[in-house]
Amino acid sequence: MTFNAFETSAEAGQPVELFHFQIGSTNYYYTSAEDEVTVAAQLYSPKAISRADTADGPANRDHDFNVELPTSDAVAQFFTGVLPGKRVRCTVSRFHRNDLPTPEVVVVFDGYVYSARFKDRLKICVLTARPVLSSVGRTCPARTYQGPCNHVLYDPATCKVDDSNPAFRASAKGVSAQVGNVLTVSGLGAYAPGWFTGGYVEAIAIGDFRMVLDDDGAGNLTLLLPFSVQPATVNVFAGCAHDIAVCKSKFNNVINYGGFAFVPTKNPFESGIT
Repeated sequence: MTFNAFETSAEAGQPVELFHFQIGSTNYYYTSAEDEVTVAAQLYSPKAISRADTADGPANRDHDFNVELPTSDAVAQFFTGVLPGKRVRCTVSRFHRNDLPTPEVVVVFDGYVYSARFKDRLKICVLTARPVLSSVGRTCPARTYQGPCNHVLYDPATCKVDDSNPAFRASAKGVSAQVGNVLTVSGLGAYAPGWFTGGYVEAIAIGDFRMVLDDDGAGNLTLLLPFSVQPATVNVFAGCAHDIAVCKSKFNNVINYGGFAFVPTKNPFESGIT
């Protein structure tokens, strides 16, 4: 029998749902079944997890999709206190247990979590996601006519600076402390103060990151937001002021500069030409 045949049958169907959450390089695999399920060599652990109904069609492209799971779960913990630096992808699949020997697995939802809330005295976390296709049809912001560079640092399509280049990254550095949003990283003494300002720190274990607001040159990095849990080791990436002088001297990347560095700052219609 096909998946649709099981799905529409009044008696033959035995549905099992699979939940896959991806946060950076970290993956979590859950099932709403009462025991472990292995599909395509991947083990899914049983979890008290549920989902809302899905919606089809272009008119429902931005339809919210809710997933509920215990607040104590590792995925929910990414949303307690501090939001993750990377988007959380949520994929929900469904098959029928008696579809043998190889079940047909159908994806019923694939999208990104964009908000979280807690209910039942904070015992339950409700993750709200939207389909991947929700971004289709949105108006993309155009480049601003400004002096500073418009590009996102290390974007392979625009900035094109290679973040795997050892000249621009300090790899696998140990973290000795995290106090508030100040992260103390060992092994950064060779870099000038401010070298990492405007860059970011990546927690290797989970693949999540935080932006660096300030670098004192002694390994103390002020982050935009702290990590929810102090990472053991991190990669630290050089920052950029989005200024053409820095683009040239630090990255030798003027050919890809995304700003309008030579726009006159004096407006002759306001101040005259003298």
